[in-house]
Amino acid sequence: MKHLNKWLLVVGTLWLTGCSLHPLGIDDDEWARMSSEEQLRAYEKQAELDKVRAEAQARERAAQAEAEARKYEAMAYLRQNAQYGDIVQCVLDPVDMQFSSKWQPAKPQAFDLVRGEQLTLKMQDWKERYSREASVSFAESGLEVELCRNSSYRYGGDCTRVLGTSRDFRRGISQSFEIDRFMKGTLRCDLKPIRRH
Repeated sequence: MKHLNKWLLVVGTLWLTGCSLHPLGIDDDEWARMSSEEQLRAYEKQAELDKVRAEAQARERAAQAEAEARKYEAMAYLRQNAQYGDIVQCVLDPVDMQFSSKWQPAKPQAFDLVRGEQLTLKMQDWKERYSREASVSFAESGLEVELCRNSSYRYGGDCTRVLGTSRDFRRGISQSFEIDRFMKGTLRCDLKPIRRH
């Protein structure tokens, strides 16, 4: 039974790595000189290394999820306890997106952000045939709103920034922009009134 488990491990490793690859990065010539027992030990060692790597990746994913949860809780707390000037509200209108090398009118977007917050916007054309993602953020300083091409987009993370003093944001600030081969339009922002019950 023990030998059967080892061979199942070997077969599983072969299936995962593909038949043309040898464990531990062993080249074809060295592999051919190895006994079947040495090959089995190499597969077992590779399986151990793969297990350690998978466990490390699982820990990293769990830590990232925990960090995201803490960040979400912190933003929810800030939003709940916001003072005037802590939340900016913005409208992206009019806005055009470039789809298939042509500018197309896109649906306007409205959003609000707490200081230090970043959101992803799903931008769509009016017929909802095309969509792109953009990210928006409000600086901790409360003096900058940034709109960026999503970093996974092939042209990189080009951005436009709306900068202003707290007085500018209090009165409302508007800026026309164009992000090459991605989006153009007008972004208007002001500070969100805070109502306490």
